[in-house]
Amino acid sequence: MSSGRRERVVLSCVTFETYKVVDPIVHYAATKVHLIHYTDRSDSRNLIYNEFYEQVCRMIKKNLPKAEIVEHEAMVFDFTTMLRTVLNILNGEGEADVFVNISAGTSEYTAAAVIASMMMPGTVPFSVSTKEYSIPDDDLRKVYYKDDVPLGLTAVTREPKALPHYRIDVPDEYLVKGLRALDEMNAEEGAVSGTAVIDALKERGMWYRKDKPKETEAEVKRYEAVCYQRDFVDKWKENGWIEKDRKTKKYYVTNAGRIVLDTFYTVRTVTSQNSQ
Repeated sequence: MSSGRRERVVLSCVTFETYKVVDPIVHYAATKVHLIHYTDRSDSRNLIYNEFYEQVCRMIKKNLPKAEIVEHEAMVFDFTTMLRTVLNILNGEGEADVFVNISAGTSEYTAAAVIASMMMPGTVPFSVSTKEYSIPDDDLRKVYYKDDVPLGLTAVTREPKALPHYRIDVPDEYLVKGLRALDEMNAEEGAVSGTAVIDALKERGMWYRKDKPKETEAEVKRYEAVCYQRDFVDKWKENGWIEKDRKTKKYYVTNAGRIVLDTFYTVRTVTSQNSQ
């Protein structure tokens, strides 16, 4: 019988990292772990990938003995394969809390994991920075230099491969700047009413509804309230950018909305318009 607790799933790619894969899995207390890795058993030189994968599994079992580990063998150097693999995994996880590690694995996996996470609402992509390296500072020149010249780990590259283009729509400018108006007013005045936000949108040039002749001021207010709800609030809520406070019944910007405000249209003027 189910306990009712949501499963916590972490997806990672394993190449030449262990702690960058395992530490986040432990941090999120994963109940299920998807590990994508590459194995070419026909080439003994590539068995090193399997050794890293096996070590990651041992570390996970030591720290989270009850966690389920799901193995995915795939060509981690091919973007299309990685996008298909990641999307298939995410599609199979239903209502679970899913966290996607974009810091370990190949660059093709990272690009695919970021795009797939954006395609799947509720998925949480995360990055992991390095606090301490396994190579002592005194040995860096031995690893990254050749004949006392900085070289890096790569000596010869293959030809560049262009990635397939996947369109991810940029949010409408009027929606983002309207959200910024709401957020700034909340910060300055506390929870604000819809009427106050409508006035601010008009002052900032973000109100695109044409005034319609009405017999009374009350009719004008009702018309504007419907437009505000339809053109702004409903779309903010659909995008997960706002939520209503249970006590004040006023809207506040969510973490997702905060990311949008910090990323888009921070300088440019409003150019896009809402359909009438």
